This record gives sequence, structure tokens and C-alpha cells, in this order.
Amino acid sequence: MHSFAGAFLLLVTTFIWGTAFLAQKYGADHLGAVSFTVLRNILGGFFLLALIALRAVGRSFRADGSRESGGRSAGRSVLAGVFCGIPLFFAMSAQQVGVTYTTPGICAFLTTNYVLFVPILASVVTRRLPRGYVWFGAVLALAGTYLICLTGEGAAAESFAGIGKGELWSLACAVLFAVQMMVVDHFARSSDLLVMSVSQLFTCALVGAPLMFLLPSETARLSLGAVRDAAMPLVYCGVFSSGIAYTLQNVAQSRTSASVAAIVLSTESVFGALSGWIVLHDVLSAGQFCGCALVFVAVVATQLLAARKTASAG
Repeated sequence: MHSFAGAFLLLVTTFIWGTAFLAQKYGADHLGAVSFTVLRNILGGFFLLALIALRAVGRSFRADGSRESGGRSAGRSVLAGVFCGIPLFFAMSAQQVGVTYTTPGICAFLTTNYVLFVPILASVVTRRLPRGYVWFGAVLALAGTYLICLTGEGAAAESFAGIGKGELWSLACAVLFAVQMMVVDHFARSSDLLVMSVSQLFTCALVGAPLMFLLPSETARLSLGAVRDAAMPLVYCGVFSSGIAYTLQNVAQSRTSASVAAIVLSTESVFGALSGWIVLHDVLSAGQFCGCALVFVAVVATQLLAARKTASAG
């Protein structure tokens, strides 16, 4: 039951994240990537502060309220959020740039590669080569990424080695999200998750705030009118994607295995592609469609093989 609850929370999380690509696309029409990232996380942070205040009120009516956090240090949780928030800022900003120059669906599927980057980065940290199934998934995902990046209209646009600007930034955000997920996995089980999430979001905003006011590409688009026009995307991405979904991710990862989490989180790409198709009428070329399928199969197959290996070892 504990694992099922975690998987369900992760599915809700991926639905929010997947549909948030659509909101990010609309937000990119009005604000720069850093400005959008900073403002959404400020909204998300204050939303979670309100939840913490409500929790404190609830505790005041319970005799054992002071013990509810399980002895988890608030200071440690804040520090954990700082460590999680730094890579989160760079990952979210890269993703926002990516979705500006490509479709929500393509950005979503390329972002999904972070599930494969997690074991690869973990092998770098532990200085152990990834297992065979990780290489299998990586090669399959690389083939899918090639088809996504080089068979669409974006390949003819501003590019590097034939890969469009939006696709490059989306791949960069996948690496950064892999780092963030590893940090979250390290701290989630020993932290007060709401406090950790608030700290994470405000850290993300604080890291980006100076850039929001210093970068010419950001200041040229930053105005009260632009913020007003981007209000709905900011609210959805701030309250739901940043405030609710990242908290659900923290809670869910503390209640389920890493392999199950990775499999469920991979469905984010499907929700992203569906929302772009339904609302923006995005159309994938035959090559891009095959590429998306390959990336999805690579992610799911790799995690299933990992779960099977873990079960047999146990």
C-alpha cells in the first residue's frame, strides 16, 4: 500500500508537470526564461508557506503536534532545500529556454532522458561502470533523440551540428534534472518535506533573481504588463507545478523505490505531448514520432530491467 500510494502521487505529479509544458510555452511569449522561472518559484514558495502555516495551526490542536515531524530538524530540511534548489534553478531555466524554441511535446520527451542520466551520473559518483541494461537504454534513447532533433522543422532553424537550439537546451535540462533528482533522493527520507520544498523553491528564486535584473535579454522583456499577461501560466506553473508537484515528488520518492519512481515519472513526456497536440495542435513528423517512441521505450525498459535485477539480487 505504501508503494502504491507513492506511485499514485508520482502519477499526479507527472500529469501536472506534463501539462505545465503548455503553460510554459504560453509564458515564454511574455517573459524571459529566468524571469519566468524566478516568478513561478516565488509563487510556489509562498503557496507552500501557507500550507506550513495551516499545518502549524493543525498542530496547535494536537497534544503531540511537536513530534509530528518525526524529529526531523528544520535547519537540516532548509539546508537540504538549498542543495536541491540550486540545480533546480538551472534545470528549470534550461527547460524554459528549450520550450521557447521547440514544441511542448518534443521538450517533454527530451527532458525524459534525465531518467537515464540518473544511473549514468551515479556511476560517475561511485566510479563504477553502469550495468549493461543502462547502456542498452542509453543507446536506444540516443537513437530516439537523434530522430526527434534531426527529422523535424527545428533542424533547419538555429542549430548546432544540426540540432536545434530548443532541443539542445532541452537535453541540457535533462542532465540538470538528473542531478536535482539525485540530490532530492539523498535528502528526502531525512527531511521535513514541506520545509525542504519551500527552501528549494525560494533558493531557486534567489539564485535567479540577480540574473533577472542584470541580463539584457531578461530586462528587455520584464515589465508589469508582461507579468500581467503571463499571470495564468505563472499561477499554474508556480502553484501547481512548482508548489504542489515538487512537494508530491519529494513525498512520493520517500514512499517508493527509485526504479518505480523513474518509470512513473517517464509518463510526463506523454502528458506533455498530448497537451501540445490537443491545445496547440502540434504535429510530429514520422521521424519525430518514432523518436519519441524510442525514448519512452528506452526509459521504461531500462527501469523495468533495473527493478528485475534488484528483485533477483534481493
